[in-house]
Amino acid sequence: MKKKILTICITLVSSLVTSPAFSQSTPITDLPATPSVDANSSRNNGWWCSLPKEKKALYTNIAAASFITVYGFADWDYGSAQFHSSNEGWFEKGAKYGGADKMGHFWSTYALADSLTGLYKHWGYDAQTANTYAALSSWTVQAIMELDDATSETQGFDWGDMTLNTFGMLASVLMEHYPELDRKIDFRVEYAFNVPIKGLFDDYSNMYYAMVVKLDGFDALDNTWLQWLELHGGYYSRGYDSTEVAKERDLYFGISINFSKLFRQHDYHKTAKVLEYLQIPYTVPKLSSKLD
Repeated sequence: MKKKILTICITLVSSLVTSPAFSQSTPITDLPATPSVDANSSRNNGWWCSLPKEKKALYTNIAAASFITVYGFADWDYGSAQFHSSNEGWFEKGAKYGGADKMGHFWSTYALADSLTGLYKHWGYDAQTANTYAALSSWTVQAIMELDDATSETQGFDWGDMTLNTFGMLASVLMEHYPELDRKIDFRVEYAFNVPIKGLFDDYSNMYYAMVVKLDGFDALDNTWLQWLELHGGYYSRGYDSTEVAKERDLYFGISINFSKLFRQHDYHKTAKVLEYLQIPYTVPKLSSKLD
């Protein structure tokens, strides 16, 4: 899981720095294409700015996949075993992580695809092409990581992971093609310190995954106080990566303030965009139900 989160963090940072989709209130689909760069400005701005958008996209994908693979050999246990597959299970009690890893695969592929969509638009791709290429890029990077996992003694290639990667990719495409749906729904992860951490990005016992319904996405509620509220339906597992708590799997329902809307109204558009994917910790009172 930490491999997936690391990819998202890198891409979100790059998108926040470079993409108008993460810094302007203009709807993403209305953003103009990046103007052409003349020879003088190319010399002033460096070789990267002078590259055509196709090469920027290609090099970005190669760099992401290469970085994770090299880092995996250096710091994770890539190369410690012969190529092999594994069956980690799905959401049943006996699954390796109780299903939390599957939610992580869905969310990370979805968030990466969305982030790359903004980046590709900034480079000059039209909205549909940018999202199509970004979705394929996200899925491919995740597939390469899964193939790398196949050389790990502690992991292995899991078709279940690839299935949720595919669902995450398709979710990004769906939201891009139906902006009204995107207005109403977010997919988010919340990290809260429930147990002592072993590593920030692979502690499922500290994570919550949720589909969030944003009431301000409904026109009928625009002029009511309900526009500031969100409804959360989520899933989490506990104890599968920690001896601090017993193993359990939970569904939960919660209500929170729409912090993304709040920041956007105060012109913090980059922060508002990030909060469509990351939930501020401890801001969602939860009513949980354990699964047998």
